[in-house]
Amino acid sequence: MNKFFVVLCLTFLGFSLKNDCHSQVFKLGNTGFQYGWYKLGNLYLPQSGSDAKFRIVAGVGYNAVKEQLSECFIHFRTSNGDSQNGGFYGAGMFSNTGRAKVVSNIRVVQLSPSSWDFYALLPAFTGDGAFMTVETILGTWTSGIVNGLVLTGPPSTGIFNDLTEELAFLSPVYFDSNVGIGTTTPKEKLSVNGKIRATEIKVETANWPDYVFDDKYENRSLTELAAYIKEHKHLPEIPSAKEVEMNGIELGEMNKQLLKKVEELTLHVISQNEKIMKQELEQAELKRLILELSKEIKKDGKP
Repeated sequence: MNKFFVVLCLTFLGFSLKNDCHSQVFKLGNTGFQYGWYKLGNLYLPQSGSDAKFRIVAGVGYNAVKEQLSECFIHFRTSNGDSQNGGFYGAGMFSNTGRAKVVSNIRVVQLSPSSWDFYALLPAFTGDGAFMTVETILGTWTSGIVNGLVLTGPPSTGIFNDLTEELAFLSPVYFDSNVGIGTTTPKEKLSVNGKIRATEIKVETANWPDYVFDDKYENRSLTELAAYIKEHKHLPEIPSAKEVEMNGIELGEMNKQLLKKVEELTLHVISQNEKIMKQELEQAELKRLILELSKEIKKDGKP
């Protein structure tokens, strides 16, 4: 019974090992202070839509600070005999994460439809502890790093492909903490230090200032408005230049306040127009009376 149990366990263990992903770890330390192209190795991967994943872990620099921490992920896949890039029978991409970029470019040189040399553009210093892992089920990796990294330019002729650096999320992404773009100290859910271009920005807000047109709304008189501007050098309920410089502006709230000022100004324009029309009517009536009076004077003074 015990022998049968041992044989059964070994059988399942062998089956598990046979179907497990082949994973290898390689030293990738660069201490030569030479920025440039390095040959990582050769990948054999059959044309059956096979996959290989690479992960590079390193520090960019020789001080232990978090701004130097970096990881790079590379995914390469054979095309199953279909070429959409000048006879290149594969596709791949890479992405850097962390605080620094350890890989600036990846060039894959095709030796045959199932054999590729991988070259990487690496920083001048990564430290002795940097490493690369390779995972694949159907492929085989032969490291090009034997006695440390050797600076070597990749071929610029033949069939090759520079992989695209991208980090794409095709499903909804949830971030619990603040997100910073161009800044390491985000103060809001999304802080961007730089320019933003968009086809549309939608801001949701409440209490839109339609109440300005309510009959009970008391609009500030132009005399009061002039006195406020003279004292404060900005419109009421609008932040000063100093406040904006320190705190920025809240887009939704600012749009509400600006619309409110436009609506208040519209009320003043309507009011002024009513006064002008009234004055024009009064002037027309005065002209009529003057004309009649002039006629009467001429009539009375006629010899």
